[in-house]
Amino acid sequence: MASAMKRRDVLVGLSAAALSPFAASAAPVSGAAYQADIAWLVGQIGAHYAYLPDRHVDLTRLGAIYGAAAATSVDKPAFLGVLEALLNELHDHHITLNTNNDHSPQLVPTGADIWVVRLDGRARVEQVRPGSLAEAGGVRAGDELVSIGGRTVADFLSSCRSPVLTALDPEADDFALRTALAGNHVDPRVFRIRRADGVALALSLPPCRQPATDGLLTIANLAPGFAAIRIENSLGETGLVAAFDKALEAQRQARGLILDLRNTPSGGDTGIAEPMIGRFIKGKQGYQRVFDPAPSKTFPKNSWVKQVDGRGPFTFTGPLVVLCSRWTGSMGEGMTVGLDGMKRAKAVGTRMASLCGGTDGFKLPNSGLTAHLPTECLYHIDGTPRERWAPPVLVDLAGASGPDPVLARGLEVLRGMAG
Repeated sequence: MASAMKRRDVLVGLSAAALSPFAASAAPVSGAAYQADIAWLVGQIGAHYAYLPDRHVDLTRLGAIYGAAAATSVDKPAFLGVLEALLNELHDHHITLNTNNDHSPQLVPTGADIWVVRLDGRARVEQVRPGSLAEAGGVRAGDELVSIGGRTVADFLSSCRSPVLTALDPEADDFALRTALAGNHVDPRVFRIRRADGVALALSLPPCRQPATDGLLTIANLAPGFAAIRIENSLGETGLVAAFDKALEAQRQARGLILDLRNTPSGGDTGIAEPMIGRFIKGKQGYQRVFDPAPSKTFPKNSWVKQVDGRGPFTFTGPLVVLCSRWTGSMGEGMTVGLDGMKRAKAVGTRMASLCGGTDGFKLPNSGLTAHLPTECLYHIDGTPRERWAPPVLVDLAGASGPDPVLARGLEVLRGMAG
């Protein structure tokens, strides 16, 4: 794939403080050139996007509608808006761009603090990010979203349905709601929720911000002989492996350990995650199955199993629990399904971010912008698509109590494993 950048199992976490702004001195690009970029990208989507068959999108219509819009773009910021709208038509949270601006949609899950799904015709808040503005504003798991931006959920979804869709798709509705609740980087988020007791709550929240963290990871002693190592959205940071080794050394004699991956929404890199997995196994084992729709000389049979090597200076062989949530993204998901598939850990928590596959970057020839698209499908070792997998110990937060019911359930499971 000569046009693509290096493949990574990653969701790139752009934020308002880490934008890739357009160079003021860049030469202007004509509307015709922007239109050509759209045609080129739609061709790449058709040839390489691994999840296209699930998206019910008419590519011809997609190219025509957004090609016409691109032709009228007067500058690169205007074209960015067209490009973002085009990619949103694929309703895939793992599709990203290498740049954004103040009015770009926040990334989900990295820039989101509410996870909503449609069940039985209602939009249900499944999870709220701990430490977030939404949590502080009173949003709780189990609440029902009844309106957004002054429109009922039904009216909002009706306005979002696009002529490029060839069939109604519940995933497109969920994508639209989560994206709208995440908002952009400057405007308030206005919506109403209804509690289980019927009480309604009107909210106007500032733009999402990521909860503050202290370092690459944190360690908590849960009870005598039991500890948790929590990864703080750092699976792409080169210093994490050394920090993790040091943390594991400190817990060498622990009766049991929790690996908390609930704050890994921005994904990471296999070169960082795999050495961490390797501290829990001996020898070489497969941890994730890969399917590439476009066969290559390297993998002519399309499907293979990613391997990970055991790594010293010692192997932690004690009972292990992995915690996951809707803010466990991409490489965090890969680590979770990997440790479960190797039968090395018990996974406890909610469903994860359900990010599709591993991505490649496609640089548009005229604007120079890069779109990251999932080009390979990823699976649990047992063949379950990673985005459909759920932890064996599934916690329903709407019916849970206590300050951290997932951690409490994880410790309960860990105690049982330790005997």
